[in-house]
Amino acid sequence: MPFNLHPTVTIQAALRQATAFLDKQDVADSRLAVEWLLSHALDCARLELHLRRNTALPPDICRLLDSQVNRLATNEPLQYVQGETEFMGHVFITDRRALIPRPETEQLVESVLACDALWKTPAAIADVGTGSGCIVVSLALARPAENYYALDIAPATLDLARENAGRHGIRDRIRFTQGILLDSLPPASLDAVVSNPPYVRTGDWAELPPMIRNYEPRLALDGGPDGLAIVQPLITQARRTLKPGGRLFLEIGDGQAEAIAGLLNGNGFVDIAMRKDLAGKIRIATARLPIDVN
Repeated sequence: MPFNLHPTVTIQAALRQATAFLDKQDVADSRLAVEWLLSHALDCARLELHLRRNTALPPDICRLLDSQVNRLATNEPLQYVQGETEFMGHVFITDRRALIPRPETEQLVESVLACDALWKTPAAIADVGTGSGCIVVSLALARPAENYYALDIAPATLDLARENAGRHGIRDRIRFTQGILLDSLPPASLDAVVSNPPYVRTGDWAELPPMIRNYEPRLALDGGPDGLAIVQPLITQARRTLKPGGRLFLEIGDGQAEAIAGLLNGNGFVDIAMRKDLAGKIRIATARLPIDVN
C-alpha cells in the first residue's frame, strides 16, 4: 500500500507516520530524509520542525509529502526527490539527468581553487563531463574573471548544467558544448582541465547500492572493464589541449591511483600528486605539463 497522510495532520504526526512507513521499506536514515523533505516544503530550517510540531500541515504539503515519501520508498535518492542539493555552499537543481554532487567532488573543486599558480593570470578552464554543472559553476562563482567551458556528451545533461548556471546568474560566462571529451577544443588552448569522469569498473556496477544503480545515469559512472576507459583518452586529450604548464585535476576511483599516475607519467605530465578524501581513500589526482612540452 502506498503512503497516504490524512489531509489534516500535524508536523509531528507526519514525521512519525512517514518515518515508520520508510522504516518498513528498509530506507536508510528515514527520519532525517523526511525532516529534509518537510523543511524544504515548508521553507524552514530542519531544526525548526520541532518547534512547530503541533502545527497542522496544509493539504497541498500533505499531498506533496505523500508523493515524495512513496518515491523514497523505491530507493530513489533524496536529492532527486527533493529536486536540489547543496554543493560548495550553493544550491543546485538535481535530477536524473546527471550525477548527484558529492563531497568528494567538492574536494576536487577545492584543489583547483587552492592552486595559486593557476590564478595569476586569466585562465581558460574546461570542465569535462560537466553533469549538473556543479564544478564549473562553483569555480565561476569563486573566480569570476576566468574563461570557462562546460563539456558533456549528453544534450539533456548539458541542459541541466545551463539551468544551474542560469540559476546562479552566470550562464553567459560559461561556454556550453556538446561533444566527446575535449574534441571540440583546439590544441594548447587551456590552462586547466578538471573532470569527475566515469571510473566505476563495469564488473562492480551490479554491486552498487540500488539508489545509485537504479537512478543515477550509468553513462556518468561506468568506466569500462578497468574503470579507465574514459580516463585514459581524457588524459591523452588533455595533453594536447593544455598549454605548456597547464594543469589537470581529476576525481578518481579507489585503488586507481597507481594506474592513473602511470598514464599521467606516460603522457608527459609532471608534478603528479594524489589527495585523499575524508575517508582516507585517494580520490583526487593532479598533474602539470612541463613548460617546455613538445
